[in-house]
Amino acid sequence: MNNEVRSMNKKLQRSKVGKVLLKIHAFWMVFFLLFTAQSFAQKVEAVVDSTQIKIGEEIKLSIMVEADTAATVVFPEGNNIFTPLELLEAYEADTVKQNAKYSLIKKYGVTQYDSGTYFIPKQKILINNKPYFTDSIRIAVANVVVDTLKQKMFDIKKITSVEKASSTWWIYALIILGLLTLFGAYFYFFVFQLKAKNKKKKKAEIPPYDRALLQLNELDKSKLLINSEYKDYYSELTNIVRQYIEEEVRIDALESTTAELIRKIEAQKDAGYLDLRDETIKNLKNVLQTADLVKFAKSKPDDSVVKADRNLVENIVVETKEAIPEISDEELRKDEEYQLKLLEEQRKKQRFRNTVIGVMAMIIAFGGLIGYATLEYVKENTYLGHSMGDLLEDEWVTSKYGTSDFTIATPKVLKRATPLKAKDSVPLPSETEIYSYQSHLAPFSVSLGVTTFTQKPDITLDDIAQGIVKKFEEEGAKKFVVKYDEYESPTGIKGLKMYGTGIFVDDLSPFSSTQESAYEAYVFEEGRGIQTLIMMYAEDDEDGKKLVDRILSSITLIEETKNDR
Repeated sequence: MNNEVRSMNKKLQRSKVGKVLLKIHAFWMVFFLLFTAQSFAQKVEAVVDSTQIKIGEEIKLSIMVEADTAATVVFPEGNNIFTPLELLEAYEADTVKQNAKYSLIKKYGVTQYDSGTYFIPKQKILINNKPYFTDSIRIAVANVVVDTLKQKMFDIKKITSVEKASSTWWIYALIILGLLTLFGAYFYFFVFQLKAKNKKKKKAEIPPYDRALLQLNELDKSKLLINSEYKDYYSELTNIVRQYIEEEVRIDALESTTAELIRKIEAQKDAGYLDLRDETIKNLKNVLQTADLVKFAKSKPDDSVVKADRNLVENIVVETKEAIPEISDEELRKDEEYQLKLLEEQRKKQRFRNTVIGVMAMIIAFGGLIGYATLEYVKENTYLGHSMGDLLEDEWVTSKYGTSDFTIATPKVLKRATPLKAKDSVPLPSETEIYSYQSHLAPFSVSLGVTTFTQKPDITLDDIAQGIVKKFEEEGAKKFVVKYDEYESPTGIKGLKMYGTGIFVDDLSPFSSTQESAYEAYVFEEGRGIQTLIMMYAEDDEDGKKLVDRILSSITLIEETKNDR
């Protein structure tokens, strides 16, 4: 019996010792786990040296990170990371080593040049490629102090629309440069024409006989025969003799056919006005017929024939000069009057041609300007919209929308789709303002709805998303595909993403009543309300996706209370 009691006591003692050891072991395990978790915990914190500043005063924002010595830490970078505040300077990071940890401090200098209450957005810090976010920090920017006793007070002015500054100045510069080049080329050409005209005028002052012989010598020096350009050679050769006969014999030789010219010369001979041999007339006829064969039948005469025709023309000119009877003083005066009249008619034709060219150039230039201005007006003020190239390349506009100042950058200013609230209207529990832009040329559309609550109801982002789906269905959307996902903007604003494809009805489109489009809808719950951003673009359109990504990367929020305004 005693042995059994001893045995039971020993077992009981062993059991108590085992429980104590188990408790000690569990304690150290918990302690070890806590210690390990504490040793590997990452700490991220953001502080400012002041939360109240004057306009333009610098705020020192310090982001402090505690991490292991082997960890890789990436601080936020870029000029727009603190929007709506402006970055003045990013200072070098300070590193302090404490045991197996690093304490890193990165400082930024930021400011704001408008009074009001703003929020420094959440900042994303990457530690071993894992994102950590700081808290947003409220900053109050003081108004300029005004002495109301000395300063005269005025009523608040009405809201006026402000035209967006044009960023297409280089297009107008190119147009002006093109016009200057066009007019410069015109006057350059006109000056050269004047020189050529003066040269012809000097030639015209030479007597017809001497001028015909001079032109024959210039024809001999040309390279028309060397280049086998027989057609041009015979055209020049016959023009020389025709012009000489027209000026000296005073018959219409340049516009006459070969047969007509020979008949006119024979008529002059029969009338006694021209004492020309029959053989000379026959030689002229043979030369003109050979020229007709070369020009119209593409005949290629031998070099001996070409040389003989050239000599015949010179002989015809010489014999015609000798065959013309002496002209009396009265006839000479009439001839001079005729030449002056002919020269004046040529000058009138030249002036008329230059005037027509100048007027046409001005019409084309100003027509181009008017057409360009009309096209820009149509793009800005009609439902056609802008092309995808315009939306991507033109300067974007950053604006604040709604009472919570939801700030976003878009290719064009979003126009208000809801009427302004009257000053004496009854306050409602919520106010919704809708802004939108749509381009059928792209095609691309963006719609922003900003709802502000006086007293926030029990509503979730999922409820808002379901409302968007219901609205699409009511508007006639077909083959509607909906996907959901959580979303966080590059500035740290979290929300719900709804995306997919479908066939949407578009009554305003001049091209089609229905369009297959991809859509992306984002619902944010920031500040005093809810913001919904819906964008649509053609399915598989990479440029449309670029527009969406650029818009999303610009989203920021400024909370500004009515008392601070």
